[in-house]
Amino acid sequence: MPLVITVRGEHESWHAAERGIVHLSVAIDGPDRSEVFDAAMQSSGRVHALLTQLASNDGAITRWSSDTVRVTSQRPWNNAGEQLPLVYSAAIGYIARFRDFDALALFIEYVSAVDHTTVTLVEWELTEEATRAALADARHLAVIDAYTKAREYAESVGLSEVTTTAIADPGMLADVGPGSDSAGSGARASLRMMGAPGDGGQLALKPEKISVAASVEARFHAS
Repeated sequence: MPLVITVRGEHESWHAAERGIVHLSVAIDGPDRSEVFDAAMQSSGRVHALLTQLASNDGAITRWSSDTVRVTSQRPWNNAGEQLPLVYSAAIGYIARFRDFDALALFIEYVSAVDHTTVTLVEWELTEEATRAALADARHLAVIDAYTKAREYAESVGLSEVTTTAIADPGMLADVGPGSDSAGSGARASLRMMGAPGDGGQLALKPEKISVAASVEARFHAS
């Protein structure tokens, strides 16, 4: 009767980012609705013009999008429990996807000087094509890892013939404990910024490497 061996195979690889995604917002508060709206639209117009130029002229941006301006109002309370006069808030959000990281750095420098504008997040990712290729490679190598483990286990008890009987995503073989997802791309690496606008030098961005990982479960018969 063959020995049953059930294992998990894993593989993780690291890749240089190919796209940078900038999230930014234009936001302003004030007591006058018209002034708040006009100020938000003025700052938004400067951001919009730059994004349009980058997208059309040199292809530094692959795509971008924006919200419509949102104007809200509220009457805040002070520490004494007194309700204060009405305050109006206007906000517009933008997301821009860059292929040119130098242009991304210059864009951040520019918008940092635009009134009421804040860069809230920069993310990094691979292209869809590169992600698919990296995942396929990771899955392949995860299966090889599982087979290698099974052979080593078999050889440790004096068996030499190993036959694959099942390969599954994590959690689908009942006698293997819970594990990570079958394939996950950690394509949202954190922002690292060196320098700052106004310090006399250009802002430099250094994205973290992007992790692409796969995990499989496999069952073998050894004899």
